[in-house]
Amino acid sequence: MAIRALPNIGRLLYEMGLKLIPLVIMGLLTLASFWFLKKNIVDEPVQPPRIKNHAPDYVFTNAKLTVLNPDGTTKYRLLGREFKHYEDDASIDIAQPRLRLFNPKNPPLTVTANKAHVTGDLDIIELFINADISRPAQLNSSGVVIDPLLHLQSNYLKFFINDDKMNTNLPVRIQRGESVMTASQGATYDNVNQAISMFGNVQGTIAPSDTSKQITP
Repeated sequence: MAIRALPNIGRLLYEMGLKLIPLVIMGLLTLASFWFLKKNIVDEPVQPPRIKNHAPDYVFTNAKLTVLNPDGTTKYRLLGREFKHYEDDASIDIAQPRLRLFNPKNPPLTVTANKAHVTGDLDIIELFINADISRPAQLNSSGVVIDPLLHLQSNYLKFFINDDKMNTNLPVRIQRGESVMTASQGATYDNVNQAISMFGNVQGTIAPSDTSKQITP
């Protein structure tokens, strides 16, 4: 019986082999195709991230920038003849800036200059050449001066907006009411506490208190 079964087993193996041949051929073709693609496809080189240059990516003319406090009130408003926004640090250069600083506890300040630079986070503003701060005298309902006018001039001013403070290391002239002071090495101004510190060679005249004066048209 075993001897008779051998031809049948051989025939069965032969038939199975014939059926497997297409599968083997397909497998070989698949491997050959994969090898061919792998051999001929060139991997694209990984591009390094583009280095951002300190060059303007946006330029606006006769523009206005308004920065708000978290509660929606205006922190400051900045107008200028030309705004240049830089792509690397998001800073802004402004020609002929006019800055209006708002503080709910103090009268607003108006600042002008030939040029300005605003940092990317919008909390520091530098002003260059003919920088000028002005604040008119504050009167009560009867027309009596309760806070004299303020006028500050220098060729460089740096404002720390969040702290409501300013400083300069260049000569500065400050007028408050009828009092006029100059300093050769700059000054600091704290708008919150209404305090001024001056450095270097300080000269000037101190007038009697300007408060309680009656101003008539």
